[in-house]
This record gives sequence, structure tokens and C-alpha cells, in this order.
Amino acid sequence: MNIVFIQLPLLDHGYNYIAGNIPNAPATLQGFCLSNYRTNIKTIQLPHTIQNFGSDPMIVDTILQYNPTHVAFTCYLWNVERSRSIAQKIKALTPQVTILFGGPEIQLQAHILQHYHPEIDIFIIGEGEFFFEHYVHNTHTRYLHTINGNTVFIQPAHHFTPLKKMVEPYTQGYLQPMYDGSLSVEVIRGCPFTCNYCLYSKNTSRVRAFPAQTLSAIVHKAKKENIQEIYLLAPTFNQSKHFAHYCNALIQAENTIPLHTEIRADRITQESIDLLKKAGFKSLEVGLQTMNQPCLDHIGRKTNAQKELEGIVRLKDAGFKLQVGIIPGLPTDTPESFMNTIDTLLDYGLGNEIELYPLMVLPGTALYDEALQHSATFMQHPPYYFIEGFNFSQTDLHTITQYFEDATGFVFNPPFIPSFVMNKSGTLTNSVLINCKKHTTIPGHIFNALQTNHIIFYLLCDSSSHIDLALQSIISQCQFHTMLYSVVCMYNDILDDSAIARTLLAATQDTFYYHMMYFQDTYDRLPVRIFQLFETLETFLHAQEHYACINPILLVTPDNYTRISQKDFAYPFPIVIQKGFARHCINWLKQQYSESIELVSFQDEADQKYVYNELGIEYVKIVFNTYFP
Repeated sequence: MNIVFIQLPLLDHGYNYIAGNIPNAPATLQGFCLSNYRTNIKTIQLPHTIQNFGSDPMIVDTILQYNPTHVAFTCYLWNVERSRSIAQKIKALTPQVTILFGGPEIQLQAHILQHYHPEIDIFIIGEGEFFFEHYVHNTHTRYLHTINGNTVFIQPAHHFTPLKKMVEPYTQGYLQPMYDGSLSVEVIRGCPFTCNYCLYSKNTSRVRAFPAQTLSAIVHKAKKENIQEIYLLAPTFNQSKHFAHYCNALIQAENTIPLHTEIRADRITQESIDLLKKAGFKSLEVGLQTMNQPCLDHIGRKTNAQKELEGIVRLKDAGFKLQVGIIPGLPTDTPESFMNTIDTLLDYGLGNEIELYPLMVLPGTALYDEALQHSATFMQHPPYYFIEGFNFSQTDLHTITQYFEDATGFVFNPPFIPSFVMNKSGTLTNSVLINCKKHTTIPGHIFNALQTNHIIFYLLCDSSSHIDLALQSIISQCQFHTMLYSVVCMYNDILDDSAIARTLLAATQDTFYYHMMYFQDTYDRLPVRIFQLFETLETFLHAQEHYACINPILLVTPDNYTRISQKDFAYPFPIVIQKGFARHCINWLKQQYSESIELVSFQDEADQKYVYNELGIEYVKIVFNTYFP
């Protein structure tokens, strides 16, 4: 048995590298299989760079090079559709390969199980360790069921693989840190609470904690490898009976690495604050959801809202960096009471700590059943976003979102600037420079040869009609469910923004990426982003005021720098620094862009390194064999 494990990321515009797709599940399962069944199983994880940045054809080619007998996908709501697409391609090329689908998204009521998928041999509901324990010995058949033609393995309730058989993947070499030096490790599996919007406790109703000495071993290795941050995966870290043991183990290990985890704040004491600080915790997540106590009671969230708030304030005063999550749309909550939640948090000085999350009506939860009973509207496919119902209209949700952005200054999807470094030295995007004066039809071989999952088209134009034709050619060949596209118009006159918007919306609205970005502006959630580079300040300002679809960028040059630097802008605006000009304007960049460096791009990689160093920002360059058509 030769198994390839894979966990695909959520594609996102503007990431130079991905820190969030940490393959804990593949690493844990690989470690489990090799430590217990090494004579029966060979395993491999898809390389991180390929897994996170590779195009679908490149991922398929890489998988098949390993000659697998099995390919096991870890599925979340953000990657299940793309996983299915890749599985179809693998099955078409190698029908004998067994395709396994597991992970949190695989539930009895999940969208994917409502239809027959011949490319997927077994769906796994439950823990992967339990499945492989039986699969190796061919005893898994007793747990197989047929649902809409699909073969489904269902782990019985209260049947678990013993914790002593588990392997901590990082210390054993199966889990690698991310490129930014972050590490995520599982310390507690399961949740003692049963909130009706959450699947976690249903998946793992029994709470199991890994031994405290595991944390000591993780810290000792992490220190040697210069890890920058460790995220402890535990849904309610301080609610565990092992809380004190974990903290003391970290203290005894003389931990100096910043730690992050999720906690409940309603039972925060000075003793627990002292333990968290001594252990090395710098940042904490708190799921508040709402200050409406009857709503909390209704959804089964056993907490006192006021005590939770008081605990949050104590944590902030103690110096912890906080992320306080709130969710609009919960049943028995109202738009008015939710606005009061935001106002209350602002009154307590927590404007920088609030994080607004969309409500997801997850199949298999009590909220899902309640939504059906009350005829609430929500997406029937991933990501299952709540649209309207209970006491909330869709207009209410958008109003709340806008109010939140105005009150906190937080923007859900801030504009990013694609890379303007036109070289082949490790950039993570395929870049294509097209002279639209000569060519307005983009050849198909460019799309077929893509190696990365994000491509940038640079269009050299001397008329808007050329741009329209080139854009139509690009859109007609895009694969919107598995790729992201950026189009940069190198044209200094004003374009017909509304016409381009109509073209984009007609082709891209029914995409997974569009649905994932529910809270964001319409044009910011499209899988194709349109940019225009301006060399004059006047046209740039005009575009900023009148464009809705196209994102204007200003090229900062010696000719316009004086006027730009002297102008009083209300907020930082997107810019590109002309090659060799970064040192001249470094003081201005420090003043205006130290907190918004994502709005700055460079024509020269050396300039980028210099600015990042001056701002104290780590510059990460990933070696990747990109293809430049």
C-alpha cells in the first residue's frame, strides 16, 4: 500500500506565501500509519510548495510520479470542490488508484454526499486513525454503508483509536514548519461543549489530551529550529483539566517562543493569566459570538456574556494580543442586539480586537435542522453561508458588515498588489507579458502549461478595445474553480470600468471563490482581479474616484514623487516603486506604509528586500520552478 496524503489550501489573491494551510491531518496520519503499520504501508505527503502553490495539472503529475495505490484527501469546506476536481483527473489517468476522502467536511448531510461521485472510492466519516487501523487489517468492511451510491465508512460513536498509538508529527519529523516560521500542533482533540452551530464536538465528542511532556519535546525541537510562533490546537485550552499541567510543562521547558491558542474568557482568573504569561502565550482567540445572553443560551453556548467580556478586558489589560470572534445571524439574536454587541465591545476599547465571522449553517449541526424548520436561506453547498432568516435579512447582514468596517477600520478584503518583479528567480506566480498592440487573443498553451495556481497577465495596450478583446480571450479560457487570475493593464487613460465589470460578472459570479468571500464587495471576491497601472497622478486619482471594478495602482517615479509625497491622502493607496527608486523614498514609505506594506509592489527584488529590512518585515522567498510562457 503506497498512500499519498494531500490537503489543499484556500486559494487567495495576494499571498506571497501561505502560512495558513498547515497539513496537520496528513502529517498526523502519516505518522500514525508508519509508526504502527510500517511493514504494510508506504506513505508520502505532497510537498508543501506543490500542494499550496501548484496548479491542478502540476499537482496531478506530482502525485502520479509517486505511483500511489491510494490518494487520501483531507477535506474542508474551502477545498472539497477542488479536491474532487483533482480526484477526477487522477481517476481518469489511473483508474486502479483508490481515492479516499476524509476530514471535517465529510459528514452524512454534507453537500458532496448528496450526489454520486464515482471517482471517490471511500468517504470516511470520523477519525482517519480509526479508519486506517481497520483498513490495514481489512476489517473496515463492517463499517461500510452506501449513501446515494457512494461507499461511506462511518466510525461508530465512542469507538476511538487509543491515544498511545498516536504520534506527535512535528517531533517525529512528519510535520514541517511553514515558510514564515510558524508551527501548529495538536494538544487536545475534542470539545466539551455542544454549541449548535459547530461540528467539532459531534466529530470528536470525547475530549482527549496529549501528554504534557509532548509539549516539552515540541518546545525543545522548536527552539533548535528557530520557530517564530507555535499555535496550540485546542478548542478551549484553558477549560481542559490539563491546563495547568500544560502551562507548567512549558514553563519548565523554558519556552521563549510566542504561543497562540483558543480559550474561554468567562473563567479567567489572575492565576490563569499568570500561567499563560509564564508559559509564553502572546496572543489568544476568544469566541464571544454575541453579547445577547438569550441567544447564547439558545445555541447551547454555556457561558455568561458579561463574564466573558470582563475576562476579555482582563486579558487585554494583561498585555495579550486578542482576536475576539463575533457572528451575526444567530437564531434569537437581532440586528439591533448585534449592533449593540459591536458598540459594547467598542465602548470597552476592543475595536482592534473584534473579528466578524459569517455564520455557516453546517450540515450535521443542530443549527442546520433549525434553519430548515424556520425556512432560513443558506447556501446548500460549501461554504454553507447563512443568507437570511431567523431575525436577519440579507440587507441587515450587509448593513452590519458595513457598520463593522466603518467602526473598526477593518477591511475584509484589502486590495493587494500583484508582483511587478519581472524575473524568473523564485516568484510564485506565472507571469505573462502580452503586447496587445499585436496580439489580443491569448494562446491556449499558456493555460495548459501553468505550474502555479495564480497567474498574472500584463497587458501592454494603446487602446481600450485591445484590453476588451484580450480580457474576453482570458476569461473564456479561465478555470475559475481552481485558479486565480490577475490582469494588469499597462495603459494610462481611463477605461470603461462598467463594461469590464459586466464582462467579469457574467462569467465569474458562480464560482467557489465568489461565494467564499461573502462579506466582501462584489468585485473583490471575483477569481479575476483587474488592475491598471497609472504613471500620472491625475488619472490615478480620477480612476480611484470612478472605478468600481478595476483596481488603480500608481507608479511612483522621480517625476511624480514630490507631488505624491506632499499630497495629503486620507489613507494609503496602492503603489509600485520604480526600479532603483526605493532608497530615495524610504522615509516616506516608513511613514505611510509601515502598517500596510501589502499595498506596495516593486519593480526590482533588491528594492523589496531593502524596504522590508528597513521596516523590520521578514522577506520570504520560496524557490519554485515557475514557467514563463
